[in-house]
Amino acid sequence: MGNILRLLWVFILAGTAFCSFLPFESLNSVWGAWKVQHKKIYTLEEEAFRLSVFTDNYRKIRQFNSENENIELGLNKFADLSAEEFRNQHSNCAFSNSDPARNSKNNRKFSPSSKGTLASSVDWREQGAVTKVKDQGKCGACWAFSATGAIEGLYYTVNEDLLSFSEQQIIDCDPGPNDQGCYGGWPQYAIEYAANQGLETEDDYPYVGQAGTCQFKQDNAKYVVDVVSTVQQNSSHALKEAITQLPVSVLVEADERIFQFYKSGVVYSHCGSLVNHAALVVGYKRIGLLEAFIVKNSWGSDWGDQGYIYISTDGRVNDGLGVCGILYSPILAAMSGP
Repeated sequence: MGNILRLLWVFILAGTAFCSFLPFESLNSVWGAWKVQHKKIYTLEEEAFRLSVFTDNYRKIRQFNSENENIELGLNKFADLSAEEFRNQHSNCAFSNSDPARNSKNNRKFSPSSKGTLASSVDWREQGAVTKVKDQGKCGACWAFSATGAIEGLYYTVNEDLLSFSEQQIIDCDPGPNDQGCYGGWPQYAIEYAANQGLETEDDYPYVGQAGTCQFKQDNAKYVVDVVSTVQQNSSHALKEAITQLPVSVLVEADERIFQFYKSGVVYSHCGSLVNHAALVVGYKRIGLLEAFIVKNSWGSDWGDQGYIYISTDGRVNDGLGVCGILYSPILAAMSGP
């Protein structure tokens, strides 16, 4: 087995010219340690393929880090996936070919209540309004996680109590147009569903990572959200105003290498605006010379910066849609109010 793997390494290194970065012994150690860390076990045939993908990814990560400042990529749990595999398995879970939130019967426009200059930073985690980072696994339910995050923030501000709400209920039970469980959906439809039916907590209706039969129990439901509140598009200032009020559901483009291998720092480029993933903005702050939105993802705390990614607030890029398209369609879970 050892000789076979050694021959595989030699073949891969020769094909990628990767030997200019690390000697065989060091690279072999990196691969072995990574497999142990992420509990990866392959058949011999599969290992040959995964090893070649890993090597190519490692080469690209090292090259990126050598050419860019203020951001770092790393060998995370997705390092044995090709770009296409990652795209199919972990993005494309939020639809973006229209904008139903702005045409919904339960929609209202966000009305900023802040006056004068905005706070220099906001972090809802420090207020106790954000649940721990969750992991959607291979189920394309980012839309449900983004929606529950927004609802959890609203529930906290109303009740001063942080509850973790059930994504699984939304996946199994939400009949919203185009909402397809583990195959993608719209955060705004999930919020509308919660407004109409209420949500059980994660404890009452736990996440299993695949779609199933609706098991919703009305007696366990909690209500807080009434409407979807849309934030002005193409405006970094408007999104920051909204964040001063509540955590905000956003759509982003997450199928690029910058997302797949993000480790730390501020994403300010290398990311387009073809949004295909939903996440939650829980604040903004300055990191070094760059101001960034604090974005909670749903790929587990072993991805990114403890489950978070920091995305520049620069609203001038991507034709005003912002870095990774984060200004495309921000929404809040809200109460009707006066």
